[in-house]
Formats: sequence, structure tokens, C-alpha cells
Amino acid sequence: MIRPLFLSLALALVACDSRQASSAPVAELGLETRFPVRMGQVLGQLRIAATDLEKARGLMGVTKLTDEEGMAFMYDAEMRMSFWMKDTPLDLDIAFIARDGTVLEVRTMTSGDTETTTSITDQVRFAIEMRAGWFGHFGVKPGDKVNIDDLRAALKARGFDPKRFIP
Repeated sequence: MIRPLFLSLALALVACDSRQASSAPVAELGLETRFPVRMGQVLGQLRIAATDLEKARGLMGVTKLTDEEGMAFMYDAEMRMSFWMKDTPLDLDIAFIARDGTVLEVRTMTSGDTETTTSITDQVRFAIEMRAGWFGHFGVKPGDKVNIDDLRAALKARGFDPKRFIP
């Protein structure tokens, strides 16, 4: 009785792991994956926060960012956005971005600050956080564009429908 049960279990495990590499779906990429996104004339490497939990966590606990690293916060509607720096050990710049990719404003947020940083307008669709001073250092300013096609590709690679976030 034990031998047929063991054989059935072994066959089931083999069947679960017998996908051919050519027909297997691409694995969904996680939040830690960085994607190339052009901002103005500069290519950054952004994590894509698309779920409510990812957006709530943001860059909390991140102690170091390289010159090109940051995070894009993706929303499915225009709104006035507010961010805070609780449990975030680095000073950060935040750019509020319109649905067409136009940088609307750039603000600096201080590590650990629990006061919110709120966009001036309610026409914000995305936000991008980079280390403090990044936007000024690389000359990315209001009126410049974030490459929407890069964000679409990143969302798709993460397993999200880009149309949900980018009309």
C-alpha cells in the first residue's frame, strides 16, 4: 500500500516540474527588480511599486541608493498625492508626474519626517523617488518628460496590465 502511494506522489512531483523551457511562461519579476526608465536625458533604474502594499512600503528601510536607483509609484487615476518619510533612512527627492510623463514638480523630503509632502496639483498620475539632489544634479526639472514606454515595459515585465496605469 505504501509503495503505490509513494509512486503516485513521486509521479505527481515530476509532472509538476516537467515544463519545457521553451513553453514556460516568463517568471513575474518582483519589486526588487530595477527597470531602465529615461527621465529627461538621463537613464535611471527604477523599482516599480504598483500594488497598495508596495506603494505603502516604498523605500522604507532602504539605506543606500546608487546614482541611478529609485522607485516609481504607479496609480490608476490622477490625484493630489501625499508621501511621507516614516522609517525611510535616506533623504529623497520626489517628482510628481502627469499622465503624459511630464514632470510637474520636484520636492525634497527629509529622512524620518512624518509630515506629508503633497503635490500642488491634483493632476498627478505617477511619482518617482530618487536620492536627495538627484533631479537637480542630473538636470531633470519640471517640464521634462519621463519615458512612458519605459514604464509600460516595466509594468508588463512585473506582470501588470500597463493600460491600468497608463492610458
